[in-house]
This record gives sequence, C-alpha cells and structure tokens, in this order.
Amino acid sequence: MNSLTTHGESSCRVRIDGKFLRLNERKFYVKGFCYGPFAVNSRGEHLPEPSQMAADFRHIRALGANTIRLYSIPSPATLDLLLAYDLRVVLDVPWEKHRCFFEDWAAKESARRQVREVAKVCGTHPAVLAISVVNEIPNDVVRFHGHEPIQEFIEELGDSVKQIAPSCLTTFANYPTTEFLQPDGFELCFFNVYLHDLDRLGAYFDRLQHIAGDRPLILGEFGVDSFRQGQTHQAELLAGHVRTVFQHGLAGSIVFSYTDDWFTGGAQVGDWGFGVATVEREQKPAASALSRAWRSAPFAEQSSLPRISVVVCAYNAAATLRQCLESLMRVDYPDYEVILVDDGSKDVTPQIAADFPQVQYIRQLNHGLSYARNVGAQHALGEIVAYTDADCVVDEDWLRCLAQAMEDQAVPAIGGPNITPHSDGWTSCCVAASPGNPSHVMLDDCHAEHIPGCNMAFRRHVLMDLGGFDPQFRIAGDDVDFCWRVLDHGGAIGYAPGAFVWHHRRETVRAYFKQQIGYGRAEALLHFMHPHRFSLFGHCGWHGRIYGSGAAGLPLVPERIYYGTFGFAPFQTVYRHNQYGAWACVTWLEWHLIATFFFALAFLFWPLVLISGAMWSGSLALAIHAARQAKLPTDAPWWCRPLVGVLHVVQPPMRGWFRATYDLRMWRPRLTASYYDVAHQAKAISSREHDLYWSSDRGLGRERLLDSIVKEAKRLRWLGVFNNAWATWDVKLVGDLWHTLLLHTVTEELGGNKRFTRARLTAKPTVLNRVVSIASLIWTAAALLTVQPLALGLALLGSAAALMQNISSRRGCLQAAASLVAHAGKDAELDPVDKSGRLAERPSYSTPPSENAQVRLPTPVAT
Repeated sequence: MNSLTTHGESSCRVRIDGKFLRLNERKFYVKGFCYGPFAVNSRGEHLPEPSQMAADFRHIRALGANTIRLYSIPSPATLDLLLAYDLRVVLDVPWEKHRCFFEDWAAKESARRQVREVAKVCGTHPAVLAISVVNEIPNDVVRFHGHEPIQEFIEELGDSVKQIAPSCLTTFANYPTTEFLQPDGFELCFFNVYLHDLDRLGAYFDRLQHIAGDRPLILGEFGVDSFRQGQTHQAELLAGHVRTVFQHGLAGSIVFSYTDDWFTGGAQVGDWGFGVATVEREQKPAASALSRAWRSAPFAEQSSLPRISVVVCAYNAAATLRQCLESLMRVDYPDYEVILVDDGSKDVTPQIAADFPQVQYIRQLNHGLSYARNVGAQHALGEIVAYTDADCVVDEDWLRCLAQAMEDQAVPAIGGPNITPHSDGWTSCCVAASPGNPSHVMLDDCHAEHIPGCNMAFRRHVLMDLGGFDPQFRIAGDDVDFCWRVLDHGGAIGYAPGAFVWHHRRETVRAYFKQQIGYGRAEALLHFMHPHRFSLFGHCGWHGRIYGSGAAGLPLVPERIYYGTFGFAPFQTVYRHNQYGAWACVTWLEWHLIATFFFALAFLFWPLVLISGAMWSGSLALAIHAARQAKLPTDAPWWCRPLVGVLHVVQPPMRGWFRATYDLRMWRPRLTASYYDVAHQAKAISSREHDLYWSSDRGLGRERLLDSIVKEAKRLRWLGVFNNAWATWDVKLVGDLWHTLLLHTVTEELGGNKRFTRARLTAKPTVLNRVVSIASLIWTAAALLTVQPLALGLALLGSAAALMQNISSRRGCLQAAASLVAHAGKDAELDPVDKSGRLAERPSYSTPPSENAQVRLPTPVAT
C-alpha cells in the first residue's frame, strides 16, 4: 500500500482474540520491522528526521509490513504519522535493565517513572499496539538477584501501565537465556530468538507455545547479518522464518531490522548489516523475499486441501448452539461440511438447526455422546473428521490450522487449545480457575497424550479402523479412551496451537459439580479399560504434562531450571512435570477417608482427633493457597477467590468419590463357574493358586493359548491388562472387589512336536481388601489397648465377616478365571490334561453371551 489510508479502521485499537490479534473484525497478523534506535533528530527523538521517517514508513507499508518496533519513545506527532500509514507500533521502554538495578533504589524508581510516563503519553494512542516494559534483562543480572524478585518487579511495571492506560496491551520481551522468567499479567508473549536452523526454530516455537498458554505468541526479534551470512542467505532465512512462524501458530513476527542504520551506546554501528535496506535505504534482496512471504502468510497456497467433516453433538444445548453454528459458518476453509447430531434433545435444538440449511441435521434417540460422535463419523464424507462441542465457538482459521498441522506433523490425530471466553460470567471465571476442566496433555512440545473432545480431529480411516468411540462413555471419557487406543496402536497425536476454540465453562457451581460427577464415572470406566494407566489408588497416571485451564490447582513438584555451568547455557529451560509432591495428597478422597478414620478412632483414644484436625487443616491451607494464586481478572468481585478455594477443596474428593463408587460397582468376574465345570482339570496348588495343563503333538503351546485367552477375554468384556511388557506375568484379569487374578504360562518341549503347557492362576488381594484388613487390625488393636469390650466385639465380628468374604471371593474368582482359561485352551486346539496328569476327553463347552453385547439401535434419520 503506497497511499495513505483513508478507511476508518486506522483509528481502532488492536485487541486480543484468543491466540491471535484482531483489528475491527479482521485478524491482525503481526508483520513487522524493528526500527532503530537512531541518532537524535531535530525533535530530540532517537529517530530519523520526519521526512525520512515518512519515506521509510511508506516503504515499510509497501513491503507488506503493518507493525514497527521502537526502542525509544516517539512523540505524539510520530505516532500520528505511523497511524497515517496504517502502521502499529510496539514500544520498548528504555531503562537501565542491564545494570544490577536492585542494588540502586534510584535505578528502580527511574524504571517505574519511565514506564508510567510512556503509558501516560502513548498508552491511549490507537497506533500503539503494545507497550513492552522490559527488553531482555541480562541473564547474569537475573541470576544475581534471583528470578522471583525480578518477575515481581516486571509484573509491577506491567501493572503500572494498566493503571494509566487500561486498554493498552502489555508485554515484556524475553529471550532464550532467561526463558524461565514468566511473570503474570501480560496479554502478549514476546520472545527474541536468533536461531537460523529453521527446523530447530520451529521446534523451539512449539515449546514457547506452551509457555505462552492462551496468549498470542509473537517473535519479537529475528534477524540475519548480511555482512557475515551474505545477502542471498539473509533473504532465504527471513522468508523461511515467516513460513515457520505461521506454521507453528504464532500471531506474527518482527524482523530485526528495517535498515542498517543503527545507533547505540552513543555511537553509530557500522560493522553489521541486519537491515533489509542499507543505511542509504537501498533495498536488499531480503526485502523482496520478505514481502513475498508476507503476502502468502499466514497460510501458503496449497494445490489441494483435504475435505473436512465437522461433527457437533448436541443434547439440550440450545443456549449455546446458535453461536456455535454461526462460528462454523464463518470458517475460512474451501471444502468442509458441518454435521449436527441431535442426541434426543428436549429443547428447541431442532428449531435452531432449521435456521442453518447448510448443516446436515441428524436427530436420534438419546444414546449418549460417544454414540452420537460415531453417527457423525458414519455420515461424514471428509478425509478428516473434526469434532467440537455445542458450547464452543471456533476461530475462523480453525480448520486451516488443523489441516496444515496434521499434514506438517504427519499424524493421524490432532487437537488444539480451548480457551475460556472473556464474556462469560464471574462464576464461569471461577470454574475456569478450578481443577477438572478439559485440558490437553503433552508428551513433548508437539505430541499429545490426550486432546479434549471439544477440539480434536482424526483421519476418518483411522477412526473407522479403531472402531470409533466406545458407546459405554455416554457423557465423557470417550476422547481419553480413543486417544489412548491411537497411541496403543502405534499412532501419534499432534498439537496445533493456532487451532483454538472458545469453550464456555459451566455457568453455575451446580453445573460444575454435575460435570465433575460425570468425569468421575468416566474415569472409573477408563480404569477398567486401561488399568495399566492408573495408579494403585485409581488416579490416572499421565505420562505427559497437563496444560490449559484444567491444570489449574494441580499441586505440582516445584519446577526446575537448567542454567548451564555458571549460567552460560544459551537456552535456560524450565522443566516441568506432573509428579505430585507429598503435600498434594491433601486434596484426594483417600486423604479425607483416612482423616475420617482417625476421627472415628478418637472415640477410643481422644488425642487421635488431633491427627484428623491436622489433616483437614492441610486441605484448608491448600485451598487458601490455590485461591490466592488463581489467575483471576483484577476487577473480579471479592467473592471469586473464596469460591475458587471452596471448589479446590470440594472437587477432588467429590470426583474421587464418584470414581471410586462407580469403580467398585464394576468389579466382578465376567462369567460364572457354571460356564464350564473345571473340577477335573483345575488343580489347586494352594488356597490362592490353581493350575491347568494341556498337551499337544502338533507343536502348539503358550503362544497359541495366550492369543486365545486374550480374544476370549475381550469377547466377554472381561477387563484386564494384556500387554504389559514390564511384568513377570502374562495376563492380569479383574476379579471382584477383593481379588485380581494373575496368569503365568510356560511350555515344556518334550521332543519333536510334543509340547506340555502349564497355566497358573494366582488370586491377589485388591487395594480395598488390604485397606479393610489393615483398618480392622488397627481398630482391634485400639480396642484392646483401651479395653473397650463393645468396640472389640464389633472388631472381631467385622474381621470374621471379612475373612469369610475373602475366602468366598478367592474361590469364586479362581473358578471363573479357570473356566475362561479352559475354554481358551479348547479354542487353541490344545488337549486338556486333568489334574492327575492324564489326558482328558475334550469336553463340550457352552458359549456364554458377551457380558456387554451390543444392542442394535435404530438408525438415525438425516434431515
């Protein structure tokens, strides 16, 4: 654009829109140049003379840039000139951050004063995109003072801007050497990165996206010295960096710099050439290359894009459905369809759907979320099936970001962030700052272990090959289950940070609790289907790190920072993990049950009430800490933080309670001993071990037997672990509340094709069994020590009942599992050997129906 702008949008401020920026109704991708500093001009600015600035701004705009970054403070006249050329500016406040400013009260006060002055003079001007309160505090200064007080000071400077110019965006420019500096309160995440290997640059962007979180990430400086690298190489790298920036979901970048004219430290610098124009403003090849790259950004033209089917499942979602469908109609993608599956809604969902004739509407009886998602996939015509929820609003570039990232990363599944809308009420804001919200779990910077169902996409053939979503998950958990199945089958799950959706949180505390109850029950199902992914007490054992608002309140072990020897590492990385510290357990259901047990014991020995009090005090202390640390808007009402504290106390044990109770209802053998009478074949080695034997003269052994056992167990929906490569046992089967079953097999080679196979079933006490036994012993000991006859009598009766139940459970589980193994041996065509060692007649077996056989449901009707 060579002429001055005449349209009205130049008077508007750039604002935050999720992971990106927006100017009026259009996306604003930062395409900028660093400008200066220069020698002082006639107006006292570290800038060229006004006539030269006008020529520079005209050329900058003609190249396709829309932003400049200044390291000195401009006058209002300069800001007006920028606005006349439709340019926005990022202002770096110059202060002596290269000094040990904490040692000098005057230096700190000078920094505060300069930041306030810049906010007062420039903060309300529409040309100002953002004020950067700091640019690259030296690493040794940070290490000398400690990063926490430095962070607090940076936050103080940012808050000073907001007090004077509330609508002005704020940031601070960081760089890899102080990556660990992560202060709160800034809307933009700025990083200066000079990394000329574009693959490594892209990988580092993936890391920075997780540091940025829900904020837009902008590359604050990237440059190439044409004196040392050559002008051709400079042009290639600058153009390549633009493609890399937008491939990895950044909101833009600023090139260092526009011109070789650079004045710093009181002198003109003449031994480098980072500019795309010379001191005399002669254009280098990099300027044209950069201009072409900007014109094609953010998405390079592709000859063909895969067709995408977007599936939205709705159940009584009229409050948010219209907004969701309207956003899908605005998506910028050449070839996509929208399928709305109405899962038996009783509200006005059909009437809303009728207002969108472009949407394929499918109405069915209420069968649950997973069933509805499968119906959508069956009707999909796209190569990719993307899912979002009826309470989500998608970004217009959502599908482009998903498709591009899926292609770049060569993955069959991909997801992106979900962000809480700023327009939601204060209760929703508190819910977003509390634990249990939909979150993505990252194995590394670009590969996920889990992507939330509100923002996920799959290759359709992968979705169909793996059998779709499991209909047992009616409300939640199906996305976790399917992601784990993708990983278990050797697939990878990608992550597209630019493909974000706005996701409304629950508007009331009651709705939030109802959601957590559903999540707890879903976790119980997941525990049975993927037991190797859960801890001893039923807590999900994520291998990756949880990100997003769902990670709020997680009591993590303190992060560690890699500084390098003497602090000289070029990338000083923050290492985070999901390992719980010892104090994290104060939120768990188990913690509260133990505290209750000690409270009950206090009736026998009253000082034990102090233990209960101390335990519950720990829970209260954590709630207060979480409420204080919650990231809430500065104008949030006073009651928000107490509410966040209450939610942190109530959510974990409540979700754990419904997980545990739903879990316990499911612990039972999947068949009875009447399935096959194994009395003649199963040999009791001990009260908790049974053996079965087979022979074969055709070279068949344990491999054939194990394959048959796995198939039969899965057919019967008998839950267990069949692929633990670290265990000494072959198969672990879920028994009842009191026992699980371990299977060991061995085959003896007897010469030629003769084989003799042994299978040993061992009944192991469950965690509940051990807990009940230990509690009974403690209660009995306390009753004896305090000489309480009534308590002792109750303890003995309880212990006797538990013992009888243990014996009955162990016998039943062993018989049921032996039936399963015996039937599997028949299917494996092995010859059974009875417990006396004689070859037995091959018996006839009845074939029981599958425990959870699928019922054919009516076919939904597409309208």
